[in-house]
Amino acid sequence: MPANVNGLGSNYAPVKINNEFYFTSSRPVAVGSKKDIVKTDAGEVQVSTKTNPFINNLYSAKGELTATDVAVKEVDINFPKNIEIAAASFTPDGNTVYFTTWRDKEKYAIYSAKKTGDKWSDPQPVGLQVNSKDFNSSQPFVTSDGKFLLFSSDRSGGYGKFDLWYCAVREDGSLGQAVNFGPTINTEDDERAPYYNPLTKKLLFSTDGRVGFGGLDFFESEGDLVNWSNPKNLGYPFNSSKDDLYFTATDDKGTKGYISSDRESSCCLELFEVKKEFLSIAGLLTDCKTKLPLAGANVTLTNAEGLQKITTGTDGIYRFKVDSKRPIKLLFAKDNYFAITKNYPYEELAKADTLIYKDYCLSPFKLGIPMALDNVYYEFNSAELTEPSKKVLDFLIPIMEDNPEMEIELGSHTDNIGTDEYNLDLSNRRAKSCTDYLESKGIAAARLTSKGYGESMPIAPNEIVVKRKKKDNPAGRAKNRRTEFKVTKK
Repeated sequence: MPANVNGLGSNYAPVKINNEFYFTSSRPVAVGSKKDIVKTDAGEVQVSTKTNPFINNLYSAKGELTATDVAVKEVDINFPKNIEIAAASFTPDGNTVYFTTWRDKEKYAIYSAKKTGDKWSDPQPVGLQVNSKDFNSSQPFVTSDGKFLLFSSDRSGGYGKFDLWYCAVREDGSLGQAVNFGPTINTEDDERAPYYNPLTKKLLFSTDGRVGFGGLDFFESEGDLVNWSNPKNLGYPFNSSKDDLYFTATDDKGTKGYISSDRESSCCLELFEVKKEFLSIAGLLTDCKTKLPLAGANVTLTNAEGLQKITTGTDGIYRFKVDSKRPIKLLFAKDNYFAITKNYPYEELAKADTLIYKDYCLSPFKLGIPMALDNVYYEFNSAELTEPSKKVLDFLIPIMEDNPEMEIELGSHTDNIGTDEYNLDLSNRRAKSCTDYLESKGIAAARLTSKGYGESMPIAPNEIVVKRKKKDNPAGRAKNRRTEFKVTKK
């Protein structure tokens, strides 16, 4: 944020309500007529804290926040000068503010004040449900529907140092009993500065009690204030090697907002604007045979964030948005088509900017209808597969892996040279050599059936009649010496 906002001292806990921007700052405050004592020494600014003490208070900024000359003023809340105020949160109408207060060497407590016109009422403690002289309560957050007050406290009944708690906010503004967020969220160390979005059901908070980048890191969990998913670290650049906390959103879905971090400071928290960048995974899905867009196909994306599923329209386009570059699996499926799975490892996603666009096609099939496997050959008068033929059979391996319930039959056919019995036996052995090969590649034997048909099912004439005489038809015989597969169970 601009230098006027990120002034001397700490600047943190930003919040925007009704187009007004509020934040906490401990910038030095002039006392009486005494002037600031500021020295520039090797580029560092020094302030006399005795003359101008660093007192935490609420400030507001008006105008365009990207401008360098943002007008910043202290919020006029009627508190004695030796009391510090921090971390404000507002009810949805902007007329009630909650904040943390404390005196030097005293416990933190949460107070509230009400607005009438442009004036704030005298602050009042929120009550014994939240505050006590025996423990600290701080960092209040009111949900955007106004129904709950979340806060951080080291009160008894928690799981460690500072835990996250919440109270119901009744219609008259009074608070219900404090409830702990539970062990899925809270650790033996500190959980701080909660933010909860009732629309997305996402909780963002900071903790130093989990493996992170360093200091306090942002974590995210999904839930309903009672049941929570396991929190996940929001990663770089949201988190840094220093302290990162106080997220607040400026849009309904929580994709834009502000955070506080000391990543670029030697001493103090500063304000940063953040915007979530999505990675788009998209492409065109077609029918491999007709080359036309494939409608009605189910496309499922799975990654660490969970599962997303869409059905393609008449344009055959699939499109997903993910908010992290974690490994992705795509599954494309449609009735009477072979499903395919495509994996995107981290290395591939890391190279992408904001879009990965890839086209795929699905191959159609009909249950029980054989399909020829071209160029599957055997050694002469033998059931042994040639090396090039094994590469043709390799085509079936990903189909079997991507369609784990599917069972197939491998059928072998001969021409009519030789006896019926010999050809039937040879075709049986040839079909068995195909299933044996697939088994050797990890396909379960229970999913494979081999069957020899001998010369009983020609698809072309073995002989043709030329000038009333039978003549050998080598091209026809070649077509009849074939290997086919058909789906027997999907």
